[in-house]
Formats: sequence, C-alpha cells, structure tokens
Amino acid sequence: MRKLATKLIVAAVVLSVTTIRGGQAEEALQKMRNAWKPVNQYTVRLVSYLEKDGKTSNSTIDLSYKRPGWVKIEVIEGDKKGSVGLYDPNKDRIQVKWAGIALPVHLSPDAKIAKSMRGEKIYSITFEKMLEHADWYLANGSLSWVGEETVDGVACAVIEFKTSRPEKNLGIARERWWLNKSTGFIRKINGFDANGKKVQWSIFRDLKLNPDLPEDHFKL
Repeated sequence: MRKLATKLIVAAVVLSVTTIRGGQAEEALQKMRNAWKPVNQYTVRLVSYLEKDGKTSNSTIDLSYKRPGWVKIEVIEGDKKGSVGLYDPNKDRIQVKWAGIALPVHLSPDAKIAKSMRGEKIYSITFEKMLEHADWYLANGSLSWVGEETVDGVACAVIEFKTSRPEKNLGIARERWWLNKSTGFIRKINGFDANGKKVQWSIFRDLKLNPDLPEDHFKL
C-alpha cells in the first residue's frame, strides 16, 4: 500500500508540474494575443535563415504591417537584396519590384516565385498570421513550456509547439518561440523537421508598434 501511495503522490506531483508549465506557455501566448489587439501597424527587422533539400537562404528584411493585412517587405541584405514586395489584402495580390528592375510585377501570393524557399507566403511572417498559426498547432499538435532565456539581452519566455503532421506544416514538426517578457511579442523562432534538424530560424529586432508612417508607405 505504501508503494502504491508513493506512486500516486509522485504521479500527482508530475501532473501538477506539467499543468503549471502548460499554463505558463498558454499565459505567454495569451500575452502576445492581448498585446496584438491594440496594434494597428508595426515595423520590424527580420533576420532569417532557411534550409531545404541541401539549399540555404539567408536574408535581412525590413517588414511593415498595417491592418487589415497590408504587408511590405524590403530585402536589405542577403538573397534578393534590393527587392521590395507589397501585399494588398483588398486585391489579394502582391507587387514585387526586383532589384535592378524599374517596374513592379503583379503576382498571386500563391505564386511559387513569391514564396520563400520553404513555401511561406509574404504575409506568413506577420504577427497576425503567426497567431493564427499558433491556433493551427493547438488544433493539430501541442503547446508546452520550455523556460526562460535571453535573446540579444532581452528576457524571453520560451514556448514550443509540436505537430505529428509536418507534411501539412511545410515540413516543420517542432517550432520554438522566444516571446519578449516585456512586450509579449516574438523575439526569435526556431523550426525543426521530423528528424529534429533545425531547418529555419528568425530573429526579430527593432520592433516599433503603431509608428507614424508616410501616407504612401504601402505603395510601390
């Protein structure tokens, strides 16, 4: 009986700790959701790395977002440096101005040439779509608490999503988010394939919420 009681106590403690950690992850994610609600527009610098089929891609992008879904990206370093892309949510189309080409090209966001190496669309890297993607993970996988770490000297809550359906998730089976404990927003993301290999990472810097932007900012 004593052994059984001990096992039950240990199981209860483990369940309690797991529940608390799961709650911490949910709280960190909810903090981002709450922080996102009053944001009408934002700008951020995104440094990213992608890998697929032995090929790699590195880039530094200045991203601007405005409700209800306007997205502008300017590649300032790395692959396709000098290119600019603009997504119009009203027309559901992208204008792309490649480096060295004077006139923009109009494309569907589903066009292969308009996607990243791993298949992300131009608006996939916005906070709005990332929160929607978190919902996908919750419906098709799990969320857990990892702990706390610093990124570029910023204290972050670290959470992790997992899915058993990487084929429905551009080959990503596990995704770890570092959320700024002060602002609630993403500071860093790592993505892993089904074999546990890190195949993508992104770092978000110089985030500005509701900045004053020129009236013609979302035009090419």
